[in-house]
This record gives sequence, C-alpha cells and structure tokens, in this order.
Amino acid sequence: MAKKTATRPSQSGDPVDRSAALRKVMDVLSEKGFAQTSITDLRKAAGLGYATLREAFGTRGDILRAAIRFCADTEATLAHEPLRVSPTAREAVLAMLEENVRLRRHWPRYCGCLFTVNTFIVPPDDADLQDFLAEKRRSLSKHIRSRLAQSMTEGELPAGVNCEAIANLCLTLLGGLSFRVLDGAPPSLVFRSIELFVKGLGFRVRQNHARPGAGRHSPPNRARKL
Repeated sequence: MAKKTATRPSQSGDPVDRSAALRKVMDVLSEKGFAQTSITDLRKAAGLGYATLREAFGTRGDILRAAIRFCADTEATLAHEPLRVSPTAREAVLAMLEENVRLRRHWPRYCGCLFTVNTFIVPPDDADLQDFLAEKRRSLSKHIRSRLAQSMTEGELPAGVNCEAIANLCLTLLGGLSFRVLDGAPPSLVFRSIELFVKGLGFRVRQNHARPGAGRHSPPNRARKL
C-alpha cells in the first residue's frame, strides 16, 4: 500500500494530516474542476484555516497539484503491488485489473488519476503535471512488460510473445475499466470481462502453482464481497 503522507505541525501546533486533507481536496476538485475550485473551497474541504492551508501546501495551484500527485502515487502503488507479489504473471495481471475496479467502486469520484483524471481535471497547458501523469503510465507499462517477459522465460507465456504490445493493451484496458465502473456497469459483468481478457492472453498453467480445489471464485461471488 502507499505510504501515508507525513503530517507536519501548523502554526497552531496541531499536526496537519496531509493524506486526509489531500483526499478531501480531490473530492471537491473532481466535482468542480481545476479552474472552478477556489481557495475557499479547498479550505472548507480540508477543514483548515487559510494560514494553515498555505503553510502546509502553498498556493491554491500547489494544493491542487499536490492532491492529483498524491492520488496518482497512491494508484500507481496499488497497480504495481500485484505485479511484484503475485506468483504468476496471469495472477498478477488479473489482480491488477480487478484491484482497479475495486478502487473505482470505493472511491468513484476522484480515482482515475492515471487514466481519466488526466483528461477531465488537469489543465491542458499544465505541462509539468501532464508529464508527471504520463510518466506514471509509462512506468506502469514498463513494470507490466517486465513481469510478462519474466513469465515468458518461465514458460508461462509462449516464446516470442510481444510483451510490449500486451502491456500496452493491459494499460488501455485499465483506462476503459474506469469508465465502465463510472458508467454503472454491473460488477459481475466487469469481472467476467477481465477474466475473458486474461484468458485470451494465452497463459499456460504452471503445475507447481496449480492446487486442487483452489479455483478462483466466480465473478458474481467476488462482486458481492465488494
């Protein structure tokens, strides 16, 4: 999971929980947009005074950019984790896509920094922030590609598979899943679509990871647990 942003003391002596404040800022930012969100909106959302808010984050623009960066860092960490810890690439890709759906369902208003907020919230002339989010996507694509290449050497994927193209396809699907959840698509349908996609990638079952009776829950059962 993402590291909690450290707190820092305010002029009043009370620590400012930056993580909590930035999440609240993302709430109002996603609702009103970058241009229409005022410093008053941010103060009310964060529950801080003007002086404390400026001391902790800087100007209005600094606060908005910090919130988007925080959300993107959080999402990037959640996306990278399955690639790091899953025993097979099939399980890694499946878990990464499913976690993306769960993230959208729990934080539907402002999550999607890596894939949708870039379009809807970030001003097109904010080159630094656009580049930051684009680099996050490139980094995730690189990690997916590396995990797929590892699976090819282990015999889970056939030799000669275009890992870069598959990684790009996975990243594209992540963005599409965000829109489908926001559109209200049934979770069972979304999860079933993910399973069909992963099945179509041609992963071979690795016998040392196959366990009798350890099959995955069906998508509807998994959806009911969300």
